[in-house]
Amino acid sequence: MVLKDLMSKAQEIGGTAADAAGKLLDEFNEALPTMRALGFTVKDMRMGMGIIPEIGAKLVASTDSIDPARIKELIEKHPENKTLVTALKGLQTAYNLKQSVGNVPFKGVEVDMSLGLPPHIGIAFLTSDPTTPTALAAPVARAA
Repeated sequence: MVLKDLMSKAQEIGGTAADAAGKLLDEFNEALPTMRALGFTVKDMRMGMGIIPEIGAKLVASTDSIDPARIKELIEKHPENKTLVTALKGLQTAYNLKQSVGNVPFKGVEVDMSLGLPPHIGIAFLTSDPTTPTALAAPVARAA
């Protein structure tokens, strides 16, 4: 009886983790078209499963393709998409910081998104051109 209860709890936790991962994947897929419109491509993607699942991706773009005024417009246009707004605000803050650093010849920007608890967005400026990654041709499919 105890083993049966333990198995039931494990299945319940597994189902909850899968649901949470699906929601994170939905948020990521909703944010992707806007990030692509800013010139970003997906460099890599990762996923971790546990009690709290995590989905992460690195997106890269040329610094020449990023327009800080456009970032502000997109934040105002998509206030309901928390994942996108967090990434865009991180990008906006990084660009403001970059302006105060001076004349460093950055050629690329990388957004490192980790969607989980807690979510994390990291921004890095690259001194070399970002390699041309293979962008995802379609949204990432959810497991049925």
